Amino acid sequence: MDREQDILRRLASDDSSEVRQAAFEAGDLGLQSAVAPLVEHFANSSVGVQEAAERALRKIRGAATVQAVVPLLRSESVVVRNIAMDVLREVGSDDMATLTKLLHDDDPDIRIFISDILGSTNSAMALAPLCDVLLHDPEVNVRYQAAVSLGELRNPEAAESLRQAIHDEEWVQYAVMEALAKIKDGSCVDILIQALDTCSPLVASTVLDALGDINNVKAAPLLLSYLDKTGGPLRTKALKAIIQILGPNSLSLLGAKQLDKLQAYMLAALDDEDEDTVKVVLTGLASTGVNPTATRAVLKLVARTDPDKQQDLWQHEFQCIVGIGYNEALEKALLDDNELVRHMVVDACGHIPGRAGKYALKRHFDNLHAEDRQHAMELLAQCGDDRDIPFFSNHLCSTEDPLVLRPALLFLGNNMRHVESAPRMLELLSHPSEIVKEAALGACLALEDEDTVKAIVARAADEDPVMRKMAVYTMGAVNPEVFAENLAQAVQDPSPEVRKVALEAVGFGWPHSPEKLSVLEYCLKDDNREVRLIAVEQLGNYVDENVVPLLLEALNDPDDWVRVRAVEALGQNRVTEAAPVLVSLMEQVGLLVQLKIAEALGHIGGDVAFRALLGFMSYDSPEVQAAAAEAVAWIRQEEEGVAHE
Repeated sequence: MDREQDILRRLASDDSSEVRQAAFEAGDLGLQSAVAPLVEHFANSSVGVQEAAERALRKIRGAATVQAVVPLLRSESVVVRNIAMDVLREVGSDDMATLTKLLHDDDPDIRIFISDILGSTNSAMALAPLCDVLLHDPEVNVRYQAAVSLGELRNPEAAESLRQAIHDEEWVQYAVMEALAKIKDGSCVDILIQALDTCSPLVASTVLDALGDINNVKAAPLLLSYLDKTGGPLRTKALKAIIQILGPNSLSLLGAKQLDKLQAYMLAALDDEDEDTVKVVLTGLASTGVNPTATRAVLKLVARTDPDKQQDLWQHEFQCIVGIGYNEALEKALLDDNELVRHMVVDACGHIPGRAGKYALKRHFDNLHAEDRQHAMELLAQCGDDRDIPFFSNHLCSTEDPLVLRPALLFLGNNMRHVESAPRMLELLSHPSEIVKEAALGACLALEDEDTVKAIVARAADEDPVMRKMAVYTMGAVNPEVFAENLAQAVQDPSPEVRKVALEAVGFGWPHSPEKLSVLEYCLKDDNREVRLIAVEQLGNYVDENVVPLLLEALNDPDDWVRVRAVEALGQNRVTEAAPVLVSLMEQVGLLVQLKIAEALGHIGGDVAFRALLGFMSYDSPEVQAAAAEAVAWIRQEEEGVAHE
C-alpha cells in the first residue's frame, strides 16, 4: 500500500491518535486527496483531531480546500463554523471567485461570514466586492462587517466608498470611521474632517480618535477651531488628538493666546476617567511653559495616584512637573501634607534643569521630613558642584543622621575631593553607624591625601578592631607593598575580621614571593574558616610548584568548603600528582566534596583519574554517578582533541 492510501485509510480510523497523526502527515505532504476526509473531521469529538485537521488544511490550501470548507459555514455547530471561518481566513485567497459569489447569498449570516473572511485575505480582489456590499447590501450588519473588513485591508482605494457610507446608520458609521483610521491615507483625513460637523456626538468621538491615530498635521487647524465649538468629552478627545498630531515640541510654537486656551483645556482634561487620555494630556501640558496653576493641578492628580499600581501614570506626572519647571507652587509643595506629593516634588526639584529647584531643596532642607531630607541630599550630591560645598560641609559638621551624612560624604569626598573636610571625615570613622563608617572611609580614600592616609593607618594599633580593620583596609587600598610589614603583622591580629582584610590585601597586592607564600601558609592554619578559605583561594591563583603541598595539606581541613576550594584549585591547575590523593580521599568525605573531586579529576585527566572515575560511576549515589560520567566525557573529549591535532 502506497503512503497516500495508507494516510487516507488512517484518516477513516476510529482511533483518534491514528487519525491525528495521519492528518499531520497529509498536511506535510500537501495531499489534495485528503481534503474531503479532513473537512469531515471538523465535527470530530476529539479537539486534538479537529486541530490536526485544521492545521493540515491550512498547509494543503488550494481552491479544492476553499470549496470543501465553504459549505460548513452553514453548519448548525458553532465549533464547526468557527473552524471553517479560521481556515478560510487563511486560505480563502486561493479561490476568491467562490467567496465573492456568496456575497449575494440569500442568508445574511453567510454574507457577514464572507465579508469577514475577505478582510483577512489581504487580496486586492476583495476590495471591489466589499465596497459594493458596503454601499448596497440591505442588511445593516453585513454593511457593518464590510466596513470593518475594508479597514483590515488598509487599501486607500476604499476611501471613496467609505466616504459614501458616512451617512449610513450609526452602527455602520462607527465601522467606517475606524476603517478610515486604519487606512491612514490623506484622503481619509479629509473625509473624517467633513464628517465632524454632521455626525452624532457618539460618532464624532470615534472620528476624533481616528484623527489622532492617523496623526496627519493637516487635521490640526480644524481640531484647534473645533475645541471652541464643543465641550465635555468631545473637547477632551479633540485635545488628545491635537497633542498626538502636533507633539509636545510643536505645541510650544503656538501663539500665546492659543497656548493659554489649550493649557486651560488640558487642566480640565486631567480629571478624565481614561488614564491613557490623561497621560497624553500630561505630555502636552509639560510643554506649555512655567505655570503654577498647572503645577498645582498635576500635584492634585499625584495625590490620588497609586505609584505601585499606576507606575506609568506616575512617571508621566513626574515628567510633566519637570517639564513645567520650577515655580512657587512647586516650592510650596515641598512641605505638603501629602507624602506622595512631597516625594514627587523633591524628586522633580532635583531633576529640573538649572539651579532653581536645587536652591529650593537647600533652602527648605531643615524643614523637610526625614525621608525627604535623605532623598534631597542624594539628589544634590549627584548633581551638585563646587557651589554646593558650603551646604554639604555645614551638614557634615552639624548632623549625626546617617541618611544625611552618607550622601554628604559621597559628595565632599568622592565627587569634590574636598581635603578641607578631612578632619570631620576622620572623626566619622568612629560614628556608631556602619553606613557612615563605610562612607567616611571611602571619602577619606577618595581624597588621595597623604596626611589623611597616615591618620587612618596610625589606627592599626587601636583597641577597637573596627578601627584596626579600616587601617588595614587602607594599607591594602593605597599600596600593599609599602605596608608589607604592617600587613604581615595584621594577619596575626586577634580579630578574624582584621585578619581577613589583611590576607586579601596580601593576596591581591603582593607579588609572588617566598614572603607571600609564607603568609598564605601561616593563614592555612588559622582557627577561623573564612580566613582559611581566603588563603586557599589565593593559593589557587598562585603559580608556583611550592603551592601544591599546601593545597594537598588543605584537603585535610575540618571544613568542607575549605576542602572544596582546595580540590577546585588542584583541578583547575591540573595538578597530576594530586589525582591519587583525591581518589583516596573519596571515601572519607561527604557528597559535596565527592562531586568536586569527580569534577577535578575530569580536569586533571590521565590514566589514574580515568580509571577512578569509571569506578565512581558504580557508586550508590546518582549524583556521584552523573558527575563521574560528565568528567569521563570531558577527558575523552580532551583526548580526542589531542589525537586530532
